[in-house]
Amino acid sequence: MKRTYFLVAIATAQLIVGLLMMYGAAAPTRMSGDVIIPSGAYQQFEFGISGAGRVSGNLSELQGRSFDLFVFDDRGYASFRDGSNVVPPLFARNGTSILFDVDLPGWGQYHVVFVDFPARGELQVHLDVVVVGLKTGETILGVVVLAGGLALVGASLMMSVWVTHRGPPVPDPTPVPDPTPSPQDTPQNIAPDAPDDNTRVY
Repeated sequence: MKRTYFLVAIATAQLIVGLLMMYGAAAPTRMSGDVIIPSGAYQQFEFGISGAGRVSGNLSELQGRSFDLFVFDDRGYASFRDGSNVVPPLFARNGTSILFDVDLPGWGQYHVVFVDFPARGELQVHLDVVVVGLKTGETILGVVVLAGGLALVGASLMMSVWVTHRGPPVPDPTPVPDPTPSPQDTPQNIAPDAPDDNTRVY
């Protein structure tokens, strides 16, 4: 029974940790700060989600210069990088201050890209971006931990059922008494009759 209690304790701990990890994976991710973009260059940040999600934000160029903002999936970003642009972005806009809110279709990696175009010198972009969706890495790890906890729960239940239904312990066999008779059971020695020597007393 001690082994069963030990498995239950470990399973409970794993389930709690897994649930906390899933909660963290579902929490929105916020990125805020100032980014410097050299003239004619671009800056991007990448994130992964599991299932549908959304990315929204507010970007503004502190010197009043215009820039391009794109939201790509992996294929679109690869197309942007190689210059072919055969895969369209999920979102595209140009301006000095851009508000955006984009629904993301499902599991995958996504990229928010801001580009100094047309090139008018170094950009100073203030960004405030929020990503809503299950974060891929944390989700996978949380699922693994939860699965391990559930497996331990199953193992502890099976062990408990086995302990409950197994028969009582077989008693040791009753020792067989020694067949040698005890002294009190042995007939007492009887003295033999004296031999008849035909002696007569008259």
